[in-house]
Amino acid sequence: MSGIEAIVDPIRKIKTLYCFGAGHVAVPTCHIAALCGFRIVVIDDRADYANSERFPDAQNIQVQSGFVGKMDELDINEDSYIVIVTRGHMFDRDVLEKALKTTAGYIGMISSRRKKETIFNELKNQGVTDIELARVHSPIGLPIGGETPEEIAVSIVAELISERTKPDA
Repeated sequence: MSGIEAIVDPIRKIKTLYCFGAGHVAVPTCHIAALCGFRIVVIDDRADYANSERFPDAQNIQVQSGFVGKMDELDINEDSYIVIVTRGHMFDRDVLEKALKTTAGYIGMISSRRKKETIFNELKNQGVTDIELARVHSPIGLPIGGETPEEIAVSIVAELISERTKPDA
């Protein structure tokens, strides 16, 4: 069978970005992530924010109270990327606590170093281990010095791409 050539073109499984929060950082993050081949799901508790006008690239937009109410119903697995950019510390903590119970391949939370320390300490007091918390990328994004929502979004999506292109991702 000489002379036969085979071309192998790896097919990458589509990764789903679950964006918890629909505020000013979420909009450009979801748009850029969609441009980079992620499937987009947006979850927020405000219909004025979580809608198709603000997120035209999203395949699924959910408005639900408390952010985590229906998290168990989402198809979160190893090909899922959870981005936590809610409007408040307690919402971020609640989503992170629930996210750590999933098999998500990536969990990232927007935060200052102080906010991260506070949330991590609260979760440790509830029995979450350092090993579990080591799964969390926080502050989220690559350190490119971004300040605007769009620049922060670029740093977040750059980190998502970096994780996606790892051999075991």
